[in-house]
Amino acid sequence: MKNSVFKILLGLSSAAAVAASASAQIRVDSRMYSTSGSCAQCDLSGRTLTGMTLRDSNFAGAQFNRANLSGGNFDRSDLSGTQFKRAFLARVEGQSVNMADASFQDATMTEAKFDNAILTNSNMQRADISRANFTRSDFADADLTSATAPNVNFEGSQFVNARFDHMNLRNAKLDGAKFHNVKFGNAILIGATMADADFSKADLSEVQGLQQVQLDTACGDSQTRLPIGLSLTYCERVEGGSHDDIDHAALSPKMARAAKRLDNAISNVETLLSETSPSDKVLRKRLQRIHSDLMSSRRAIEN
Repeated sequence: MKNSVFKILLGLSSAAAVAASASAQIRVDSRMYSTSGSCAQCDLSGRTLTGMTLRDSNFAGAQFNRANLSGGNFDRSDLSGTQFKRAFLARVEGQSVNMADASFQDATMTEAKFDNAILTNSNMQRADISRANFTRSDFADADLTSATAPNVNFEGSQFVNARFDHMNLRNAKLDGAKFHNVKFGNAILIGATMADADFSKADLSEVQGLQQVQLDTACGDSQTRLPIGLSLTYCERVEGGSHDDIDHAALSPKMARAAKRLDNAISNVETLLSETSPSDKVLRKRLQRIHSDLMSSRRAIEN
């Protein structure tokens, strides 16, 4: 392979070879080292490849289902579309790894460390990522349904359109992360930190364990859905606008009148916000919370 070093050392004894021909189950103990190499579409399912190093390598579309890759390093490698179903990836590390469209269903990734990783459209359903670090990574459109993630570090990561249904995020670090349009379902958020987190258009209405003190350092927008009694400030300035054209024809006359009064109150608060200086943070914060509560009340009436 030109301008590349690709070494695969497989410890296969003659007894193992005989066992293979007899269709017996074999434990293949391997040490793999790849720099600027390629093994795209390789099938390494079920292998024991602990400590595997894949720096600057192309393993796009490879199969690592049920493989043991614990303690490995994937720096700057292309693992897009790779399959890691039920794989064991404890303490695996990697900088700037491309894992877009990869599947980690039912995988174990405890204490894994990835920084600036690409995990867009990845599948992490039921994965165990306890105590893992995924800082400054991109999880757009990722599915983390039912993932186990206590004490996970998601600081500075992006989760646009991701799914967090039934996820355990107890004591997770969500500081500085963006959760635009994320559906949290009944995810557990007990003890999670959220300083400077952005929940614009996110739905947290059914989450478990969320406290106001956690939201006090986060932000969202008028479309953020929260549990009853909780509120948060807005990430961006809300401009005043008219709500006169909103149609409440589907409501009963009594509810339509109530909705209209809410529309007027919302418009008034938006006007006040537009006239309030950004330097008056205390007043803006109060007005934003009032606006958020009014918007939540109107959604409740409409539904």
